[in-house]
Amino acid sequence: MDKGGKKNPKDYYKKALTLADLKPGDILTFEGEENDTISFLIMKLTNSVVTHGALYFQDSPVKALADAGKSGLHAHKVENKPKSRNVYVSRIKMPGQGGFFGDDKIYYVLHSAKGYLNSNLKYPYSDLVLLALIMVFKDISKVSISLPVILGVLKFVTVEIKRLIDARMHEGKHPMVCSAFVYQCYLDAGKKDERLKLNLNADADMGDFTCRSVRQLQGAKTLFELYAEHAEEYNYKTEVFATREPEVTKEELDALLKQGVEDVKGDRVMVLKNFSLSGVIEKFLEVLLDYYGIEWKDTESLIEKARKFQSMFVTPNDLCFHIDNTEKLGYIALDRHSKDLPDEEITTKYDAEK
Repeated sequence: MDKGGKKNPKDYYKKALTLADLKPGDILTFEGEENDTISFLIMKLTNSVVTHGALYFQDSPVKALADAGKSGLHAHKVENKPKSRNVYVSRIKMPGQGGFFGDDKIYYVLHSAKGYLNSNLKYPYSDLVLLALIMVFKDISKVSISLPVILGVLKFVTVEIKRLIDARMHEGKHPMVCSAFVYQCYLDAGKKDERLKLNLNADADMGDFTCRSVRQLQGAKTLFELYAEHAEEYNYKTEVFATREPEVTKEELDALLKQGVEDVKGDRVMVLKNFSLSGVIEKFLEVLLDYYGIEWKDTESLIEKARKFQSMFVTPNDLCFHIDNTEKLGYIALDRHSKDLPDEEITTKYDAEK
């Protein structure tokens, strides 16, 4: 662990692996890229070196993973190449005596993943959506990031999600960010065997920060809780939060993300409760829940339903460190091909319902 309290995955994932060591269903977390602004901000906001999660999906006809990436939910060929990013591999354990589940049980996880792959869902800006979810639902009180950056990211993502709703692109099917996809596949499998659900431990929201410079959000740990406190102060009559701020263009967003990179390198005071921030968070939550088909009728129920959504939201850092019922197997340098795997190279063995 470094001086800032950041965990070094290789202190926990100690064994060097090859592709032969991996089994379908294994959980993969990828190190981030510091030269990518969104990846860099995800690492800073989660105090982690990992920014992407995936499932190792198949050994043949080609070795491939399944994940939610920039092009949506797809499979991608992988190769073990020394100069590639480090990927940390964990595997779900059986309770009690330990050991791992057999292929017959992991089938449920892979069947779920195959269903999502078959949907061929597009999901633009998935990494940016992950960043927005982290900003709202995770504890970022120990990171310096300015209000304009937060507002810009949330406004841009809100508009993009609203466009997906208006276009009816997915007809009730809901793409997910990378780590949520992995978690959801195991959650789906848990309906067949409850032991297959990934157990997110209670400390996940706290991240891996030390208490070196705690700047509390007026008692709240997250921007979502800050908004909830603000709404309660106004007896949930949040019309006062309404804003008519203009949309953020892609060019403006890029500039704000660069500003965010500079923010997190500094030591500024964290943003505090204000009408503009609460209004933007409320609009983000409304669109997010609408997109996932979660019904709400007023501000109180919006907050209640969003809190349940928060409890299910996992980051790549959570997958790497905060799942209680997995074993940390080791690490591998893995090249994930950017091109989506064609249908003829994706196994059909997980299509059948069991």
